[in-house]
Amino acid sequence: MKARRYLLAIGLLLVLVVPVLLTPFQALALSRTLNQKVMKAVVQIFAATQDRKGNLTPLWSGSGTIISADGLILTNCHVANPAAMWGSDYDYDVLIVALTTQSDDPPTPTFVAEVAQYDPQLDLAVIRLSGYLDGSKFDAAKLNLPYLEMGDSDELEIGDTITIFGYPGIGGETITLTSGNVSGFSRESGVAGRAWIKTDATIAGGNSGGTAVDDNGILMGVPTQGGSGSGDQIVDCRYIADTNGDGSIDENDVCVPMGGFINALRPVNLAKPMIQAASRGIVAPPPIDQPDDPKPPTGKAAITRPLFAPAINEADQPVTVVQSFPSGAAEMYLVFDFKNFQDGVSWQPVLSLDGEEIPDIWPLSNWGGGQQGTWWISIYNDPLPDGDYEFALNYDGQTLATAQITVGGTAGKAPTFSDIVFSGGGQEGFLLPAGLDELNADFAFANVSSSTKWTYTWYLDGTKIDSGTGPALKSSSGQGYVALPGSKVTDAGIYRVELYIDNVLAATSDCVVGGGGGGGGGDGELFGPITFAEDVDRNDNPVRPGTTFASGLGTLVAFFDYMGMQDGWSWVRRWYIDGDLVLENEAPWEGGEEGNWWVSVSNGDDALPDGEYTLELLVENQVVQEGSCVIGKGGGPVTPPQGDGDVEIYGQVVDASTGRGIAGAIFIVLQPGITVDTFQWTEEEVYTYAETDNKGNYTLPALLTRGQAYSMLIGADGYEAIMEDDILIPDDIESPFELNLELQKAQ
Repeated sequence: MKARRYLLAIGLLLVLVVPVLLTPFQALALSRTLNQKVMKAVVQIFAATQDRKGNLTPLWSGSGTIISADGLILTNCHVANPAAMWGSDYDYDVLIVALTTQSDDPPTPTFVAEVAQYDPQLDLAVIRLSGYLDGSKFDAAKLNLPYLEMGDSDELEIGDTITIFGYPGIGGETITLTSGNVSGFSRESGVAGRAWIKTDATIAGGNSGGTAVDDNGILMGVPTQGGSGSGDQIVDCRYIADTNGDGSIDENDVCVPMGGFINALRPVNLAKPMIQAASRGIVAPPPIDQPDDPKPPTGKAAITRPLFAPAINEADQPVTVVQSFPSGAAEMYLVFDFKNFQDGVSWQPVLSLDGEEIPDIWPLSNWGGGQQGTWWISIYNDPLPDGDYEFALNYDGQTLATAQITVGGTAGKAPTFSDIVFSGGGQEGFLLPAGLDELNADFAFANVSSSTKWTYTWYLDGTKIDSGTGPALKSSSGQGYVALPGSKVTDAGIYRVELYIDNVLAATSDCVVGGGGGGGGGDGELFGPITFAEDVDRNDNPVRPGTTFASGLGTLVAFFDYMGMQDGWSWVRRWYIDGDLVLENEAPWEGGEEGNWWVSVSNGDDALPDGEYTLELLVENQVVQEGSCVIGKGGGPVTPPQGDGDVEIYGQVVDASTGRGIAGAIFIVLQPGITVDTFQWTEEEVYTYAETDNKGNYTLPALLTRGQAYSMLIGADGYEAIMEDDILIPDDIESPFELNLELQKAQ
C-alpha cells in the first residue's frame, strides 16, 4: 500500500475558545504524578474533510481516552460517528487523533483512526488507531501507548471526587481539568444499570467524549452532551459547511453540535460491551435489518398515564403504584406511555425540586425507544431529599407531559396492591402463548379490610376490553387474582390490567400474548430454536449449519423461525463471546406475524476470534430464545472446500395430497459408500443434511459432486420416508439444481 502524507491545514482551523468554569467549592485534586499519568491518555479527536491534494480541513472535534496500549480509544458517538445519530450531513473523510504531550502545549496530531464500535442511543463509541497521519509504517502491536484502567462505575457513590480532563474546542487549546463531586445518579428504560452520573463539576462542551476519573485515576465515565443536532436545541452549535449547497455557510445549513456545558457522565460500565467487541475485532453491526424501513409516525407525539412506583420488576413493570413517598425513600420511578415518537429526535426529562430546576439529571439526548410503548426514568439517592418533585417530559423541544409527587412524612398503612404476575396455558410470567382459555393476573395485597372496594380494567393494545368490581378480600394481606375470560383473549398483543382501590390506581402491569403452534418452535415460543451456520444462501437458508466451526470463520449467521409476533414490539439481539456481552442491538419488530429470520456477527475481512458464541433474543424486554456454538477450540470444518464441479441442491418438500410445504422435514445425504441399510445414524456417516423451514423449503449446505452416487433419506413426522441408494449426480447437471419432493401421509 502506497503511503500517503496527510497535510493538516492548521490555518483553516476554527478557533473556538470556551472558558472552563470551576465550581465554587473545588473538590480535592489528584496528585501531580497522577495528573500527568491521566493526561497522557487523553486525546483530542478531529473529524476532517480532505481535498484532492490531501489537505485536511477539520470540521469538529471532541475528546477521548486511550484504553489499550495498541490504540483503542473511548469517546462519544457524536464525536466519532455523528452520522449514526443525525444522518449523512455529518459525514467526514478522515478521523484524526492528537496526543497530549505537555499540559501547556496543544495536542499533537499524530494518528488517523477508524470507528470500531458505536451506540447512537448511549452516544458512546470506540475508535481504533489505523495509521500515522504522515503515512509512515504503522504497527498497532508496537505502539505501547499510555492508557487508563477502567473501573466499575457502579461503585461510585454520591460525594465521591471526580476529575474531568479534555479539550474544550478545536484550534490549539491545551488540555483542561476540572474537579467536582458525584452529586446524583439516574436510570432509564433501555439502559442496564446507571444511565447517568451527575456531577457538580461544570464541563465545557468540547470535552464531550473525554475522561472522567476517580481519585485513583481510574476511568469511571465519559462527559456526554449530544442532543439532536438541531441548532435551536444545542447551546453551542457551529455552522461549518455549506450543507444545503446555496453557496454560503449560515443558519440555513446543518450545524455541528459542540454541546454547551455538561454536567453529566455516561458510566464507563455502559461502554464495556463495545470495548469487549472492539478488543476482539468484532465489526460494529448496522441496525437490525427489517423487511422494510419502519414507517415514520403519522400522528402527534404524546405522553399519557404518567405514574410513580418505588421499583421496577424484571419485566420493566412497576411493582406497585404510589401517590407519595415517605421520608427516607431511596428511589423513585416515573413510568409513562408514549406514542408517535421517532428515534433520533431530541428528548430530555427535566426535574425540579421545590420549584428549583436541577439541571442535567438526564442530559438532552436522542430518543431511541421506538414509536410507541411504555418507558420509565428513575432517580435515586440514599435518601431522597424531602420535598415536592416535578418532572417535565420534553420531546422535540416541547413539554408533552408533567408529573408531580411529594417525598416526606411517615409510611402509612393504606391498602396496597403489588407484584402482579400473569398466568395461563400452564405458564406463568409476562410472556404467554396465544390461544389461552383464560388470562389470570395474580397480585399481592396488604392493609385491606372486607369493606375495601376495588375494581379492575383490562386492555388489549390500549383498547379497553373488560372491567368489573373485584370480590371482597377476606384477610388483611395475601394473594388475589383477577381473570380475563378466554373469549376475550382472542388476539396476540399486549394485554394490560389496572387495579384500583377506591377508584385510585393501585397496581398495573402488561403481558405479551403471542406465539403458538409449530412455526415458532411450538409450546408457545415466539422464536424457534436457533440454527448457526457459516453463511446464508439466496433463499435465506443456512449454508453449512452446525454447532462447531473451524478457526478462521469470518461471519457467523443465526437462523430461527418465528410465530405470533406483532409489528412494533421491541426485540433485541445480544451476542456473547465466552460469556462476555460484545454486541447488543434493539429495534421495533417489522417482520409480521410469522416466518423465518436470520442475524449475523462478523469481523469484516478478518476472522472472528475463537470462542463460545451465544445469541440471546428478547421480545419486550423478556428473553425468548438463546443458543450457542463454538468457533475454534477443537471445532472442525463442517465440510471441505468444494470445487467448480459441485452442485448446489435446493427445493421444497410438500405433502403429496395437499401440495403444501412440510415444516421440519429432514433431508439427509450419506457419505459416499454408506448405504441406507448400513447407516448407523452417526454424525460421521452423514455428508450433509438440511431441515425444511415452515414453508417446506430447504437448501443442502454442502455441494454434491458431479459423477458421484449418494444414498439419501427424506422424512417427516407423520409421513412415509423416502430412502434410496445409488442416486447419481449427473455430469451435465446444472447448478444450482431444484429438487422438489413429495411425501405421503403415513397409513
